[in-house]
Amino acid sequence: MGKRNKYRNYALEDIKNAVQMVENKSMSIRSASRQYNVPKTTIIDKLNGRSSLQARSGPSPVLFDSEEEMLVHWVIDMAKIGYGQTRQQLLYTVKTILDHDGRKTPFKDNLPGKDWLYAFMKRHPEISTRTPQKLGKERAVISWQKIKWWFEDFAKYLTENYEEGINILKDASRIYNADESGFPQDPKSGKILAAKGSKNVYSTCSADKSQITVLACMSATAHYLPPMLVFPGERFRFNPLEGFTEAVLGRTKTGWMDSELFYTWVRDHFITAIKDRKVKLPVILLVDGHTSHISLETAQLCKSENVILYCLLEHASHILQPCDVTLFGPLKKHWRDSVRDYQFKNPGEFVTKGTFASVFKSAWAKGTTVDVAIKGFRHTGLYPFSVESVDKSKVEPSEVFARAKPDQDLGNDDDMNCKDAQVDSRPVTNSSGTYNLDQEPVQIADEADTEIALMPSEIFDSVSCETSHTIVEELHDHPPCLYPETIIQVNPCNVNVTPHKDENKQSCEKAPSSSFELLLVTPSEQKTLKKKKTRTVLPKAVSGSEMIKNLENRKQQKEDEQEMKEKRKIDRELKRKLKEEENAKKEEKKKREKEKNGRK
Repeated sequence: MGKRNKYRNYALEDIKNAVQMVENKSMSIRSASRQYNVPKTTIIDKLNGRSSLQARSGPSPVLFDSEEEMLVHWVIDMAKIGYGQTRQQLLYTVKTILDHDGRKTPFKDNLPGKDWLYAFMKRHPEISTRTPQKLGKERAVISWQKIKWWFEDFAKYLTENYEEGINILKDASRIYNADESGFPQDPKSGKILAAKGSKNVYSTCSADKSQITVLACMSATAHYLPPMLVFPGERFRFNPLEGFTEAVLGRTKTGWMDSELFYTWVRDHFITAIKDRKVKLPVILLVDGHTSHISLETAQLCKSENVILYCLLEHASHILQPCDVTLFGPLKKHWRDSVRDYQFKNPGEFVTKGTFASVFKSAWAKGTTVDVAIKGFRHTGLYPFSVESVDKSKVEPSEVFARAKPDQDLGNDDDMNCKDAQVDSRPVTNSSGTYNLDQEPVQIADEADTEIALMPSEIFDSVSCETSHTIVEELHDHPPCLYPETIIQVNPCNVNVTPHKDENKQSCEKAPSSSFELLLVTPSEQKTLKKKKTRTVLPKAVSGSEMIKNLENRKQQKEDEQEMKEKRKIDRELKRKLKEEENAKKEEKKKREKEKNGRK
């Protein structure tokens, strides 16, 4: 018996194109076969009607093409909003749908196996296994509207307070961004090469898990200031900058940035650097809203030196901060490589506080490129200044919280230490991304009525509320299949379902089962009974007059509180002394009475 011929690798689209070219008499069967890599017999069978265009080799699929497409779109949408499914969850989701649909399958207990999953992902190369980044709720609630508001407020502040106005943003040399990040002395090594099937694979490491804070600052023209390395402690027996003398030394008790050290850096290094470089003033310095960047001394210094110290949108540094978007990621990769090279060249030694600077120098040289700085400011929309340059996919997780009730608390802006609520009316940009600052303020459109992807548009009257709740109770017995939020928090009575037409079961063009439309839903945040936290919308311009006034009031308030505290302390001491004197008199009186009674 001869060897079996291998299947040719061609797609369904290739078959359709080949058949169409032959039917249109644009090509012969032989030419179409060579052009599209489709066997001649396959083209002849399609032309003669022996098999349909949608037919494929192998057993009949368990899910129809329309159902698989629906499942693929649901998986992609869940990943976009931060609720991505694992392989196991996807298999249990299919099992749940098949159980509810009552469909007979070759799977044991209707649970697909790894072979089905492999074939499913091969049929749909648009999905793949990815490692997600962790995203806190404070960042997940950042919506596109909030980002547009920040751009509008920034443009409005420059227009109202500076003669050049928004034209300052047209000069890339006058736009800087500064931010801090921690660099561990012993970073994770990542995957390494080892013998296949090895039971134990080790990587020598240090027991010191501490990290060094690095303050980086760059401009839109790729002007990098020397980094500040912040070490914990006040006195050192070694030179912390040995091997990297160009860097700036910072010292705090904890090793983290504080307001005093940031003030020193702005005064002695940032302002000196822009003066030496003869940068045209005013200069914009963008920072996040961390409390270390906001102090009265720093604000007054920046105002006197004509530096616009402006805060980015809170909890949006992963979207709007150039250092976070393009610098720190590659820089930490180069840092891991530098640590690995150091340990390879010095067996048995590890990076310490004394050798950190020398090892970090090579990573800094490799990571601070012109391309990194230019792309960082471009992808965040800061230069060229355009909100449309911001990656909108980063705010897609906010869709989950946008469907919540308007009076629900969506996070706490702790960065600005807010206390009182304040209504904030804002202008809105038009579709072209220009800033209409004189328009009347409008409110955010309610997104509760916006349909989510994969949600059907017609109401299926045969699905009753009682039946839906029964389905939810059954689903709750299979916790691995879906997130609890997906099952419990979605009201099935509000799910629109398209009626399923009964067609030929062998056809792959059949409409999806109603079970898919009922169960493939995206999670929505449930209204809670927590009290809404009130907070003040503080100005982003730290060097602005309004912010300086707020900081002065806050400083005066702290001084008054400290004075009252000292006064209460003095009163307590006075009361304590009076009480001690009174007790002493009572004891003296009792003693005299006792002596008097003893004489009698």
